[in-house]
Amino acid sequence: MSSDSKLLLGLILGAATGAVAGLLLAPASGKETRENISEKASVLKGDLDKKFNELSKKIQDLDGESINEFKEKFGEIKSSVKERFDTLTAKVKDLEKELSEKMASLKKEAKPVETSANSI
Repeated sequence: MSSDSKLLLGLILGAATGAVAGLLLAPASGKETRENISEKASVLKGDLDKKFNELSKKIQDLDGESINEFKEKFGEIKSSVKERFDTLTAKVKDLEKELSEKMASLKKEAKPVETSANSI
């Protein structure tokens, strides 16, 4: 549970507890107390609905932001990996070319040695 949710829950519970305590301790008749409790419950329900809608919107906004942030980070990582892959591929191709050239050079050098060894 996030700190915003905990704070909201604490505020709601505190307000409800205070309202109920105030009504029960007030010098009023049972009927008046029930009416007051009913009114306060209606007000509290309205406040809860409002806060719930605000919190719900905040969560949706966070989810949208989180998804967009994730997509952005994923794109950055993907680009970085692609760049590294391209660099590595280029290095491998350079090494292949260098090895091919060295093999060709070694084959040229090996032919004269074979020819002179055969003539002995």
